[in-house]
Amino acid sequence: MPREFRIRILEKKDCREAARLRLGAQDWGFLPAMGLSFQIEILKGTCESKWGFGIVCVEEEDKIVGMVYAATNLSNYYKSIFLCRGVMLAFWAFLRILRHPKLVNGLVQYLIYPSTVPFKQIEAEWLTMVVDAKHRNNGIANKLMSALIEEFKKRGIRKFKSTVATKNIITCYLHDKFGFKLLGTFPFCDDLVNIYEYKINTFSQSNSVR
Repeated sequence: MPREFRIRILEKKDCREAARLRLGAQDWGFLPAMGLSFQIEILKGTCESKWGFGIVCVEEEDKIVGMVYAATNLSNYYKSIFLCRGVMLAFWAFLRILRHPKLVNGLVQYLIYPSTVPFKQIEAEWLTMVVDAKHRNNGIANKLMSALIEEFKKRGIRKFKSTVATKNIITCYLHDKFGFKLLGTFPFCDDLVNIYEYKINTFSQSNSVR
């Protein structure tokens, strides 16, 4: 019998489980290196911010098997996260950096990211998507992507950008599959990163990925 999956908005009660999924499914990038507690605060801040939102894919008993989160205005999203969660983020960052001093460079780049990312005129950004390794090849990424686009549309966003490490071949393929436009490549946190644009007004049911 095929599994049944549901899509819904990320809630605060989901943040610990979603953070564990993020750290377990993705082993590159600065945020996973900052540990579980830091990631939980980011997700809680996302739920609180009017400039951000998250979407989860759940199966039986509401178990989270996939997650995506995004910002409708990246600079305002960052400001709201630091305003609401800055003290706890600083606390967990301090503890993590005490054990791993090399993370300081990543933290600095993360903090200045909104002002340094190319194509700043595209204010909305898809930030992260992860799918539980045990549930891949079930169309979950496609469901999350379609839900992400629809949520952006509901919020009045007509285009958004996305950055993804060039070595993350699966996510780069997903961008190509959904018709994202590659705008360029730039260095970030010791990685080469592709930056993409998606124009929502070109999306229709006829060219959606199922």
